[in-house]
Amino acid sequence: MSKLSEEDKLLFAQATKDVAPLNSTHKVQSQPPLRKIKVRSSILETDITPKFGEVDVVTAHQTLLFHKKGLRLQDLSRLRKGEFSVNWRLDLHGDIEVVAQQRLVQFIQQAYQSQARYALIIHGKGYNSDTGHPLLKNLVNQLLRQLPQVVGFCSALPKDGGTGAVYVLLKAH
Repeated sequence: MSKLSEEDKLLFAQATKDVAPLNSTHKVQSQPPLRKIKVRSSILETDITPKFGEVDVVTAHQTLLFHKKGLRLQDLSRLRKGEFSVNWRLDLHGDIEVVAQQRLVQFIQQAYQSQARYALIIHGKGYNSDTGHPLLKNLVNQLLRQLPQVVGFCSALPKDGGTGAVYVLLKAH
């Protein structure tokens, strides 16, 4: 460990002269263990009525990866590396769950009907969530698994939003 010079000590003391210690009686409680959530399918007003199962709740920084049986490893690798042009992008920041669910289903339907293969969905990390876990990220994680047009999805690269976004691979026509 290096020793600080007297000048460094003086500079540090001047920079922290108005700092008060934190009150140690205010301790943060640990969060309860993550639970499983169910997404309400009754709010969908589209032709697709997925049957929702239970999927483990994910955290803000947890990486997502899902693919349906039969997806070629080359396609999955390209998806994970973000090696495609993103022409279809949906940003769900600030949406409530009901609106986000409807927008997501409609977006996937429109992209598929337009013969798109790749899309980017930005769901955020849920830092402002009152529940202790990211609601929109969990909604996207669960809903994309159920949509028949979706072949696979994974968390995006940091340049595209990292664990706050997903790359989506749609079925070929």
